[in-house]
Formats: sequence, structure tokens, C-alpha cells
Amino acid sequence: MHILLVNDDGYLCPGIVKLAYALKNDHVITVIAPHKCNSGMAHATSFNKPIFIQEINDFPYECYSITGTPADCVKIGLEMLSGNRPDLVISGINTDYNIGTDVVYSGTSNAALEATINRIPAIAVSTKVDNEGFQYVVDYFISNFAYFFSLISSEYALNININRRSIGNTGNVITQLGKRIFSDIYLIDPYSTKGISYTLIGNPIPVNNIDDCDVEWIKKGYTTITPITPDKTDYKNISLLKKTHFNGQKVTEWPE
Repeated sequence: MHILLVNDDGYLCPGIVKLAYALKNDHVITVIAPHKCNSGMAHATSFNKPIFIQEINDFPYECYSITGTPADCVKIGLEMLSGNRPDLVISGINTDYNIGTDVVYSGTSNAALEATINRIPAIAVSTKVDNEGFQYVVDYFISNFAYFFSLISSEYALNININRRSIGNTGNVITQLGKRIFSDIYLIDPYSTKGISYTLIGNPIPVNNIDDCDVEWIKKGYTTITPITPDKTDYKNISLLKKTHFNGQKVTEWPE
């Protein structure tokens, strides 16, 4: 199988390097990844500006570094590989979880969604690494790869989060996205030569979630699997809006 590997942390990130090494003996691997960290880029795409591509010959697999975003990696990859279209896109392994609301901002998850737009099955893989590194997570992913692969579809991408070794993984659970909200804290430097700089940091804020969601299952020591799509339609409320509006015209009066 031909697998296109992308990420948002850069082609030198141990997550993508170790995963490529683990997959290369059984699959044809092409890595196309940013030349530097592009975390938090969501589905940003480089329009009307050049993307520079450099082939990297330091690895025993085909590898390219690009100056674009994670979504660009997929778009460029499909253009470069048009004569040898990949059977699967894997995005990651990311250096932090992409659970709940993280998926909105995640370059990792949105690169997988870009593959889905192009009708290619895709998996986004994330973990929260510490000094234990990626090897346990890579080994867990590989040992469960046949199961994950059985779940793929060109209709959606799989957003997978795997716990590190010290937490462990009791099993795999298919579940919905939860809510994960961060405090927005800006570090302000008024003395920057480019002007006043604002650097966003923050920590998760406690949020009430239902039990059956990725945010809760990951805390219980499970690997979470969530099918995600580019369709952002709010199906829960669309019927309600249709009841109160007809052909774009409001059919109820505003209260006094």
C-alpha cells in the first residue's frame, strides 16, 4: 500500500520519522511535511504565493520538506503523486492531543480532512508526549493498524488519540468529539523591534462533557477514535431554522 505521511510539526519531528520507519518495511512511504513547525494552522492553505519544495535524502524513504501548511502538504502531495496516488494519508504523530475542540485549530486533523475532500481515506494520529517519547505510541499504532484500517472510509477521516506509556491504553473506543476550551493568556512584549508582540499561551479550562466523548475517554486511559468530516453543517438546528424561516424570510415576529 502507498501511504502519504504528513504532519504539522515538521519533517524532522520524531513522531513522523518513527512512524515512517515503522511502516516502510510493509508499505511504500512518501513523507511530505512542513520545513518547520506549523502547529495550530487548522486548514490554512497557501493561495497566490509560492511553496518551495526540497527533497530530503537523509532517510530510507522518500521525503520532501515544503514551506507550506499541513493542508498544503496533502494538496502538494496529491499533485506530485498524481501518477501514483496514495491509498491512505496518515497525518501525525502529533506532539499533543487533538481532542474535542482542538480539532478546529489542529493542522494535524485538518490535513486529514483535506485528504477526505479529495476522496482519499485518512487518519490523524495524536498523543501527548513527554520524556518517554513516541516509540510506545508508534508501537501501539502499528499493533492496532489492521483494526484502524478496517474503519477507514473516503467519506470521513479518523481522528485518533493515543495515550503515552505511563498512562497506557485499556482499549480503543469509537466516540464523538467533546469540548476542550483553553484560557487565552497573552504574553506581551512591548519592547520588540517589530512592535508590541502578543504570544498566546494557555491551559485547558474545566468543561462539563458527556461521558461518551473523546475528552473523557482519553482521561480514562483509552485510545479514542472519532470520524470527522469537512461538513460543518449544524444538522441539529437546521430543521429548527427551517421551521421559523421560509425561503429566507422570517415567519415569526420578534418579541416586543
